[in-house]
Amino acid sequence: MTDPDYIQSIQTLRDARDQRVRENPVNWLSLIGLFPLSKGENRFGSAIALPQPITGSLKLQKGQVTLEAAAESGLFINGQALDGKQLIHTDQDDAPDKIEAGSLVMRVIERGDQLFLRVWDKDSTALKTFTGFHYFPVRTEYCIQAQLVRFDPPKVKKTLNVIGTERQTTYIGEARFPWDGQQCRLIAEEDEDELMFNFTDKTRDDLTYSGGRFLTVAKPTGNTLTLDFNLALNWPCAYTPYATCPLPPYENRLTARLEAGEMRYHE
Repeated sequence: MTDPDYIQSIQTLRDARDQRVRENPVNWLSLIGLFPLSKGENRFGSAIALPQPITGSLKLQKGQVTLEAAAESGLFINGQALDGKQLIHTDQDDAPDKIEAGSLVMRVIERGDQLFLRVWDKDSTALKTFTGFHYFPVRTEYCIQAQLVRFDPPKVKKTLNVIGTERQTTYIGEARFPWDGQQCRLIAEEDEDELMFNFTDKTRDDLTYSGGRFLTVAKPTGNTLTLDFNLALNWPCAYTPYATCPLPPYENRLTARLEAGEMRYHE
């Protein structure tokens, strides 16, 4: 049985997501570089090889990064031309700094105990050729009611991302639901006011991104929740090799097929 209003609501969300990519050129499709910062001086053009010639350097000392460049370098920080030195706030600070040079946008990010320079190009080919993300057709049967079995106490586990750094992740419970003739289970990560499920299923073999997808839901007050796999999305690593996506926990590698949500972006 189909529900035209429900199907249209999902399509509206998908169209809006495509439109956000077209309106904001600083997105996962335009990500072109991820450079680990070594202690000491990291010079543009050598340690940091960019598609545009830039003079200057990022200096890492005692866990802090300083950008140094002369006015003729064309570097800007938060819209202001740089001439000299400035301490850079990372993505873990309240107000991370945005570094710009021509069509390039850069930000220092922290992953574990490692610092990186992340680089976007607002003129990237991936943006110019973007025609929309790829999805399975919306099917109401993939809006599944699940039982939430809570962990007491919540479980804290080390999780890895694709670049090999670790973080502590809190899982509050396990969602259980029947599908594809199996009893499926997914552990739920606490994500502020939501629960997040980082998972793979058998469609990774042929139709979906092999590194995994994710689904977020509002935290339930009781012990049931709705898992709408029509809303499952790819991690950014599906679009670029320069993202730092978390790997799905072992418990969330399903052997069932979930032909719903986002499909592979690159064939």
